[in-house]
Amino acid sequence: MFYTLFFATLLFPLKGALIRQRANFTPKIQPIPELPLVDDVQHASRPRSLLSMLQQVNAEEGIDGLYKGILPTLGFMVFWEQMSIPSIVVIGYLQFGVYDQSTVLIIAIASLIKIIATVIEAVFVNRAVTTQEDIHSFSLRRALDALLSPTERRHPYRIFFIPGLLAACASWVLYIVCTIGARHFLFVKKFPEDFGKWEDMRPYIPLLVGAVIFSLALNALVLTPLEVMVVRLSIQAKATQVTLLLDTLPVEAVRLVRLRTDRDEYTGLISCARLIIQEEGWGALYRGWWWTAFRGILFI
Repeated sequence: MFYTLFFATLLFPLKGALIRQRANFTPKIQPIPELPLVDDVQHASRPRSLLSMLQQVNAEEGIDGLYKGILPTLGFMVFWEQMSIPSIVVIGYLQFGVYDQSTVLIIAIASLIKIIATVIEAVFVNRAVTTQEDIHSFSLRRALDALLSPTERRHPYRIFFIPGLLAACASWVLYIVCTIGARHFLFVKKFPEDFGKWEDMRPYIPLLVGAVIFSLALNALVLTPLEVMVVRLSIQAKATQVTLLLDTLPVEAVRLVRLRTDRDEYTGLISCARLIIQEEGWGALYRGWWWTAFRGILFI
């Protein structure tokens, strides 16, 4: 409970600003020169850092904007707390290298649950943070109207068919599972079962430091693009609704985050990566790399 309150109070505004920054569409070339005020919209929607995004959100939307989307986030935090025991069991199996048939089945089931829950969490949290519509905290139906498209409300399973989203979430989960297993074989097995004294630990310090540095670099390199694409893919089905098009909203409504509504949709994971690089450059794929790198040390 204390961790939940601490996260909600101190870390969520940072997470929300990071989601907005990753969702923000900043093309290198103006896509439609004929549209009036597009230059103003683009200039206003290009925060240069996470801190500038936080400042913009606070200035434009106040405390409500900083905590926009916190309720679905807390809901999923409670869910993951309930999932902590099976997760610890899986991590224990991976760490200690117990790979019999039943263990593989347990890991596969836990990974599948993680993938499904990650897709649902990405859709609700990312859309709650980036939507231009008001989300009514105490009206579930009105909140779902704001977060889901009409097709998704009629057929909720359609969120799993959002182009590329399931593949991105599955890649994210499988990377973490495989990395934990690899960490056991590459590093944990090299340590003695009981160090005893500090002198016993000293020879392994270079290995530990190298493992941490390698983990930072690998997580930043692999996970950051996946997390950026998860944000883009999870919001595009709702973002392309008529109510969010640039020519139907005043400039003030799109100042903080410009959604990619005036281009063809991403058709998959590879398409998303290719178009982000073409339209915005490599830097857009690595927004918030430091957050992903340091958080990934513990694979959380």
